[in-house]
Amino acid sequence: MEKVKALMRILAWVVVIGLPLYFMIAAWGSRFGLFEWKFGFGKMIFAWGLPLMVASLIIGVIALVTSFLPVRRRGAILVAILAIIIPVGAMAYANNFKTIAGSLPFIHDVTTDRQDPPMFSQTMLDMRGAGANSPDYIGKKDPRGTELVSVLQAKGYPDIAPQNFAAGPQKVSAAAAMVMRDNYGEINMVQGGGETTLEGTHESFWFGFKDDVIIRVRGDGNGGSIVDMRSLSRVGGSDVGANAARIRMLQTQLDKIVD
Repeated sequence: MEKVKALMRILAWVVVIGLPLYFMIAAWGSRFGLFEWKFGFGKMIFAWGLPLMVASLIIGVIALVTSFLPVRRRGAILVAILAIIIPVGAMAYANNFKTIAGSLPFIHDVTTDRQDPPMFSQTMLDMRGAGANSPDYIGKKDPRGTELVSVLQAKGYPDIAPQNFAAGPQKVSAAAAMVMRDNYGEINMVQGGGETTLEGTHESFWFGFKDDVIIRVRGDGNGGSIVDMRSLSRVGGSDVGANAARIRMLQTQLDKIVD
């Protein structure tokens, strides 16, 4: 029995240390180019993650039971409890993520102007690369090919709309540039045709997923300005609401600066 308890204690420590390390490797391995995101995110997280969490939970439960037989050992009990808490917490997080994703539109392209969305410059298109999601918005269908992205966005994010300012385009463009630099560092500015566009790229902390962002500033014909934004993921099917949340955040920041 002591040998069994010792073995289960070792396996419990493997779960406590190894499970978080496994998910960190999946995320940072994708971010730093050790392997493609489809392997780290698709295989390691979605395909292999759940079986691994279930196996870890089973190990934790067995380790907890054996830690009481025949003599209780506080250290063995503690590590067994941790070996249960970690996979349970991971499964709860995964279930919550799935629930949120299921309640949101399955899209990765969000804009404030669904009829005339801001278009990315050639410089940004070159940065996105040939394998990136399509930069076209008009007529684009969701990755499942069932419905127009514009229709799904209107249903899922009805609050995403242009901003109107009494201030002129020059002042608003300067404020928009400040917001973009604060959030994304180096940005690309394009001026011409009566409008100013500013482009930047957001990179996620864990997997290094990149979403390209554009702000377009135009005059409204009465001395004021109209500001449109767009956020487009380079890869993946659903952004799980990230692009819409980013636009809301940028609009809030711009409101504070201009006003």
